[in-house]
Amino acid sequence: MSDITFSIDWLSSDGDSPAFRDTSGHLAIHLDAFCLTRNEDVWSRTVRDKVLVSAYPLALWLASSWWRLNFEPLPRMGTKPPLDWRMAHELGAANHGYVWPRVIFAPDGEIVNVWAEPIRLDGQSIQYLYGLETPSAVKLDNFQRKIAGFVESVLSRLDALGHGRTDLAELWSFIREDSENPEVMRLRILEAQMGYDPEECPQDIIAKALSLQRETGLSAMSELAPVFGRRDRDDTGLEGIISLASQNGILGRPQVSAEDIQLASFSGAPWQRGVDAARKLRAKLGNTDEPIKNAVLFDLLGITEGQVSSWESPDRNIVAVAKPVKTGELNYLPRKKHPLSRRFEFARMIGEVLDQPRGNDNWLVSTDIATAKQKRQRAFAAELLCPIHSLTDYLNGDYSESSLEDAAEYFNVSDKIVESSLANYGYLDISSAEPKVPYRSVA
Repeated sequence: MSDITFSIDWLSSDGDSPAFRDTSGHLAIHLDAFCLTRNEDVWSRTVRDKVLVSAYPLALWLASSWWRLNFEPLPRMGTKPPLDWRMAHELGAANHGYVWPRVIFAPDGEIVNVWAEPIRLDGQSIQYLYGLETPSAVKLDNFQRKIAGFVESVLSRLDALGHGRTDLAELWSFIREDSENPEVMRLRILEAQMGYDPEECPQDIIAKALSLQRETGLSAMSELAPVFGRRDRDDTGLEGIISLASQNGILGRPQVSAEDIQLASFSGAPWQRGVDAARKLRAKLGNTDEPIKNAVLFDLLGITEGQVSSWESPDRNIVAVAKPVKTGELNYLPRKKHPLSRRFEFARMIGEVLDQPRGNDNWLVSTDIATAKQKRQRAFAAELLCPIHSLTDYLNGDYSESSLEDAAEYFNVSDKIVESSLANYGYLDISSAEPKVPYRSVA
């Protein structure tokens, strides 16, 4: 995990606004030893780590974006988010006439991913020089502490110079007040997950979301709200969850639980926890190396191949869910149609079953967004169906296209699963794995 730091050397400055003038200084933002603000001053032809700005607009942006910055995940990878998402997650939105580095923050529920990209800006006096080859991860609680610390340092500076009553001070007091009230805090988080700033969500929509949250469970709604509740969808977005609640799926009683494989409690990354669970399940099944048949997956979920082949969804769902029913069974609603995709989806659902404490009645949810839960699911399914050590043994050093296709057929997974697994473990060029930024910037 990385550590993010904001440091500023205060300076006297000219300007009409006291808040901007008296919070001017040389700002540096670091991820560990990596400087996100390293820049070239075109006029003086100097390169330095710090940039001369006012800290006030940055602190104001961090405070105004607080809930979304900490709780609204990145939409589907590779798709450009709506403008209001970018305004809440891209550092450049601090604006106010200053040139800021292109840095993107996106939480996943456990950590905040940080991307940085150098972009040459014609006509600007400052050119930022460094970007990150891969995203860095900052623990969510650490990110919150560092952001709060920076905002409060700006407020202290303003207080010391006689500017105690500012928009920033008022906004920060609201954030602190909301954070100290568990019920209000849950509301703010749900609003953010749906893509709304505090108190901007229409009352009928937030009331409907809270009602659905009582049915789906808190953790499930955290996965569903970013998909169905985003403000770029129309007001009927939540109808998708209502539709899922009313659908009848494939009934089955899971034949495995977290207690069966005794998952270790450790603070590794989501993908590491997913891989660990998959390996322990394979060990319990007595099959650590060979491909797993569909019948085994169905048995683990307590369903049959006949149920799966005969079931047709009445709607085109954009997520897969499993809803607990009173009999102790799960009501599975798959969404994938292609046999390989559906196989992978059922494997993901097994991973989700294993992650649930006994007696938990939350829906199980599988989506395309990049939350910690979805990352763990995907890593679990990939390792369960195509263990990396078995894959590399099968390939025996041959990473040609035809060999990868043969491996995909052998393990009964898609070519993409084979390629991404190899890339994630460093067997293929890292460029084929995770991009430097999650979406393209368009001027």
